Amino acid sequence: MPTLDLRHEIDCDEDTYWSKIVFDEGFNKELYDKELKFPKWAILDQKDGEATYTRRVQVDPPVAGLPTALKKVVGDRLSYVEEGTFDKKAKKYSFKVTPSTMADKTKVQGEMWCEKLGDKKIARVCRITVDVKVFMVGGMVEERILSDLKTAYDHGATFTNAWLAKGG
Repeated sequence: MPTLDLRHEIDCDEDTYWSKIVFDEGFNKELYDKELKFPKWAILDQKDGEATYTRRVQVDPPVAGLPTALKKVVGDRLSYVEEGTFDKKAKKYSFKVTPSTMADKTKVQGEMWCEKLGDKKIARVCRITVDVKVFMVGGMVEERILSDLKTAYDHGATFTNAWLAKGG
């Protein structure tokens, strides 16, 4: 099962990161709709409990540039639902992704947390595992998912720091 480990420095404290970035609908609309140009990003459900914050988000990422073999498997449109739980005490977000295509053969899950680097600086750390059980193209699908995730998270970190610098 391939794993992607990401680490990005973000120019804010941990509480600001969770409340004003990860769980802020306005920020996420700006990031996914305008910056990353995803066809859709929408909150399906969210609950703020005493110990956890949970949410379900539907995401339709762009699928341009897929190799022919992948396009035959995925089709012209792809969407997924991310179900995540933020443990308020541990300050860790765990998530699983269910794609619209090959959901029974695809497993994507991960965890995200912050490490304090200074008063107004953290490292956002994310570990994502991907497992696609499709004969002949499973490895190719895994590579594409991991590549797209790395690109989106890298771009997102740059956007987040720019957003914060502008007082967002």
